[in-house]
Amino acid sequence: MRRPLDLCSLISGAAIAALGVLLWLAAEGAVDLGFEDLAPAVLAAAGAALLTSGLRRNGGR
Repeated sequence: MRRPLDLCSLISGAAIAALGVLLWLAAEGAVDLGFEDLAPAVLAAAGAALLTSGLRRNGGR
């Protein structure tokens, strides 16, 4: 029996993976990221996780 898809975990994991890719690219020198570039990305990832968490609690699927 398959468990239903947990959208909150999926979105949170994708956001953390995207942040990891950004940090890896910055460490390799492929992109030049400063705090002014990275802070909005971190806040967007946190917002996506909180948004999907709130949708799940209010009956959204």
